[in-house]
Amino acid sequence: MASPSPTPRHASVHLRHRAFRALIVACGAGLLLAALPLPGLSFGLRSAAAIEDVPELAPTPVGTLAEIRSETGVDPGTSRLNATDVDVADFTTIGFRFDRAPSGPVYVRVRGASGAFGDWEELPVSDEGPDVGSAEAAGASITTDPLFVGSASGYEVSLPAAGGDAEVVTVHDRRERVAVEATPFADAAAPFEIKSRSSWGARPVTGLNSVTKLKLGVIHHTAGTNNYTAAQVPGILRGIQAFHMDSRGWSDAGYNFAVDKFGTIWEMRADSIAKNTVGAHAIGFNTGSVGVAVLGDYIANQAPSVAVEGAAKLLGWKLALSGVNPQGTASVTAGSGSNLFAQGTVANLPAIVGHQQTSSTSCPGRIMEQLAVVRQRAAFWANQSVGGAVPEGAIDSAVLDGKEIVVSGWTKDADSPEPIDVFVATSSVWKRVRADRPGNRFEVRVPAKPGPNEVCAAGLNVFAGRDTVLGCRTVVK
Repeated sequence: MASPSPTPRHASVHLRHRAFRALIVACGAGLLLAALPLPGLSFGLRSAAAIEDVPELAPTPVGTLAEIRSETGVDPGTSRLNATDVDVADFTTIGFRFDRAPSGPVYVRVRGASGAFGDWEELPVSDEGPDVGSAEAAGASITTDPLFVGSASGYEVSLPAAGGDAEVVTVHDRRERVAVEATPFADAAAPFEIKSRSSWGARPVTGLNSVTKLKLGVIHHTAGTNNYTAAQVPGILRGIQAFHMDSRGWSDAGYNFAVDKFGTIWEMRADSIAKNTVGAHAIGFNTGSVGVAVLGDYIANQAPSVAVEGAAKLLGWKLALSGVNPQGTASVTAGSGSNLFAQGTVANLPAIVGHQQTSSTSCPGRIMEQLAVVRQRAAFWANQSVGGAVPEGAIDSAVLDGKEIVVSGWTKDADSPEPIDVFVATSSVWKRVRADRPGNRFEVRVPAKPGPNEVCAAGLNVFAGRDTVLGCRTVVK
């Protein structure tokens, strides 16, 4: 016996459910397409470090000592040795490696495309690294911080006279055919844009460890230049990764994330979006912490407000996923290697700290003065990440115009000062538009097919949480 035909009311409900399912499927398909880049091969830049002995050293001339003093603002002392090499393949980043810690500051200047040398800059010896005793620490070495120089073909270095053997580390870009690194679907959980590793040409890595929960956020600066452009940021990140892997012997870039002076957030260590990957940024405190490096040198100046906001946004979200209050405190047990806490010491720290609160270092400079703002803003972003407001709005009209249906309405999210996006879907097509007309309004055209067309719309929540179905309309062609 045939099933009875649905009543008009039941038919309407049936169509609404079908259109709503189409809307959800369309939304899901859109997220998948956005989150899962098509696999394939592409030509891109990859960076690798070359390591060579520093050329023969000679006593530093008095005039050079005066130049270092004038250009760095620091008295280098008189017991120093210099070496010069003006025949180096073009490099983007430079640093130095030692068989034992140098007894004084390391200074370097590079020769640019014009053939002239630039100013002298001090390269601090790095106090970052994997926890002592970990598998990643097995090949670790003593190095300066890397210095991004853009493009150079020579250098002069000034080293303390009392020291061991020194090697120069230069990072070189090369264009090669590489497999596109796919972004896991879990990465879509981030409620704001984080630039993927593939966007800056990261080298693929394996064998990293992760933990279930985070306890601590650690902020760094990378030293080096503040005069970089947005276009140079990928090269800076490649240089850091190559220096950390090839010179220091680490498994990947030491930082989980980086934030540039323009406020853009970048994933550095692999799987740091989808997982709580253990970094190599805070010796003794890597496990259970997330490391965020602000690109630039902030010893003399505070970081730009957009960079502070970027770090706060990232830390608020990551800590909230582990149930950590960014304005709270954390009791963390120091592992091996910290020069500030003995192994096994339980340190009671703010949930967000500067690097110098886990290690004796000047990093992150005057960003320390901005940590209160970072914590406050991170708490705001944490609240948005775990809930916050949901979109409100409605479809005002859906009318037939020839072969198309014109759908209009409004939507907004109290959490966002900017217009939000809307998905409009029928059983056969969907479109994503922005409600950026006056009054947070949107208008979109979708194809109409013969017969009844059920059209539904949803306002897309800005942060983690649920989207809002704005309504459904039936239009008959």
